[in-house]
This record gives sequence, structure tokens and C-alpha cells, in this order.
Amino acid sequence: MTSSSPENGPGDPDVDRAFRDIVAGLREDGAGAQGHTVNPPWPAEPPASHHGTRTPEGMATDHRSYEPPEEEDHFVPPPPPPLPAGDLHFWGIVVGLVVGPLLVVFSAIVPLLDRWFAALGMLLAVAGFVLLVLRQPRRRQPFDGDDGARV
Repeated sequence: MTSSSPENGPGDPDVDRAFRDIVAGLREDGAGAQGHTVNPPWPAEPPASHHGTRTPEGMATDHRSYEPPEEEDHFVPPPPPPLPAGDLHFWGIVVGLVVGPLLVVFSAIVPLLDRWFAALGMLLAVAGFVLLVLRQPRRRQPFDGDDGARV
């Protein structure tokens, strides 16, 4: 445009006029003063879709009209089996893993409890863990072809 001489600075009226001419040319017909075409900020027509213009059956047109599909059939798990009443091994695990840590925490919080409460709590927690490990089956079951989870 202009040479970079000291008399043609950024506030030069020739530069400002040339810039206004370029901007005015961009606003007209999409072609600039230099003959360059400018893309409009958005397309005049929406792009053609291979799906057509209709919304498919059951599809929401926006986020406000969405309704989840009704479930006709859903899984209802069976009720869990009752806790084993006569299994002392099971109840030893429960008492050891629940009461043991509670005794340790209470002996740390309440200063009136003696140290043997903490020792008893640690002993119960270790005993509950040992009983839990002993309850595991000795051998693995043979593979039956089912890769599902064992619950």
C-alpha cells in the first residue's frame, strides 16, 4: 500500500481512507475493493442432508421435547438370601471386621478408655480378617465357559 516512511504513520489519512474503502467494498456484494470474494458468515441455505428434511419417528427435535422411551421389560433381582443364623464363622468375621475397628476409633476419641480397648479392637480386626481369608475356597472351580462375574 504505502511505503514505511516517517510521513506515512498509522494515523495517516491516506491509510485510513484506503482502509475504509476496503471495508466498504467488503460490505457490498461480498466482493472487496481488490476484487477478492468474501465468504458470508453463514450459508444462505442449510446443507443438504442424505437423511432428508423430515425428523425420524420418535426422535426429538430439540432438548426440550425429548422423552425417554418407556421400558416394557426391566430386570428385578430376586430377594437376597437371609443371613446365616447358625454360622459362627460368618458372625465371627462380621464382629471382627466391624467391632474391632470401632473399638480402636473409640479408644482414640474417648480418653477415658484404657489402652487395652485399642489392643482388643486390633486383635478383633486381625481375627476377622484371618477368618475371612480362611473362608475362601481351597481350590478354584473348573472353567465352565461362562466369562460372567461371580457374585
